[in-house]
Amino acid sequence: MQHRFKRLALFGALATFLSLPALAADTVTLTFWHNHPEWKARVQKILDKFQAENPGIVIQLEEIPGPDYSPKMNTALAAGEAPDIIELRPGPEVRAASEAGYIVDLTGKVNLANVTQSGIDASQIDGKTWAVPMLGEYTVGLYYHKDIFAANGWTPPKTADELLKMCPVIKAKGIAPMIAPSQDGVIPSFLYALIASGVLGADGLAAVRRGERKLTDPDVVKAAKYLQDLYPCFEDGAIGTPYVEGKALFALGKGAMMEGGSADYAGFSETNPKVNLGVVPFPPLAGGKGSTVTGMEGVFAINSQTKNQDAAIKFLNWMLGDEPAQMVVDTITLTTNKNVKPSNNETMKEMVEASKVNDVRVWYEYPEVGDVFTVAGKNAQALFLKEMTPEDFAAALQATVNPKAK
Repeated sequence: MQHRFKRLALFGALATFLSLPALAADTVTLTFWHNHPEWKARVQKILDKFQAENPGIVIQLEEIPGPDYSPKMNTALAAGEAPDIIELRPGPEVRAASEAGYIVDLTGKVNLANVTQSGIDASQIDGKTWAVPMLGEYTVGLYYHKDIFAANGWTPPKTADELLKMCPVIKAKGIAPMIAPSQDGVIPSFLYALIASGVLGADGLAAVRRGERKLTDPDVVKAAKYLQDLYPCFEDGAIGTPYVEGKALFALGKGAMMEGGSADYAGFSETNPKVNLGVVPFPPLAGGKGSTVTGMEGVFAINSQTKNQDAAIKFLNWMLGDEPAQMVVDTITLTTNKNVKPSNNETMKEMVEASKVNDVRVWYEYPEVGDVFTVAGKNAQALFLKEMTPEDFAAALQATVNPKAK
């Protein structure tokens, strides 16, 4: 009897063991790296929705801080250890990855029917599709705390001169006029792009890309000078403050204004659920127009070494649908889906309105001026401390412009 029991127990254990590989074989795990840790809970909700509708596919999300993302991804790609789903910057990064054979040609494999033209442009190189804008796009303008402004009877500045004149008034109230964390160069680079875009507009930037205008032209040098003039408006210790920390300071009301993108709003509201923000175009220099700059919030490609290409394609196509796009625009940032608009997010609606004035594509997505952003960030501190003149700053930027770049 005891011997028979042992045989039954062994048979039961064996049957259980044999059933496990079948279950595991039916489940595909896709690794996915992304560069917004402050978005993690919101992105995960979208992934949970996908997994509920596609029970055989698991998405393993890893969020990596923005400044660390590209170095880690470049190392992983070179070592053959990159994730299945790869986030890249549109333009030069997508081209480089495609030419190196790191990513899958998605032409004819993904449905771009509902994607805006700007989203399609960001996804393609020489007419072939290499990535998709599944987590939308961002527009950058000037955020301000509505409650702080209302309590003091202030209105958002409409010109560059008005902004400078407001700074001492706001400081007198014990509030930092602008939060502008400058340690890693991200915010100063965007500030320069906004100010210079107010001077140039989209047509002027196109002329710079063609070599017909220069960032050292007298009217554009004024953008570098104004960036230097803004420094006293920044929070104390701005030069030593990293981007992530600065965003938290602003969300908590430690400053009245901050240059920021639609993609930052999720982080602001995550830090302070009661945050009440408005958005306006960045105030222009005399003769210019208030500006915003818009770019893709990364585009997403498939690692050419993945063993799960079909599942990855299925995931990308699902993410291009209306339902996930609505979740993106309502909880994270703006979308590239033509069918979807913000449903109840007043701040995002204001960002959309701000972008109708003078919106310029973010500079680093263009190969001809792609390095301007990096060099602006590296030299901003010297400009602020007056160790570098606006003319020299502009010259350093112009030296990176390459009209022949692809």
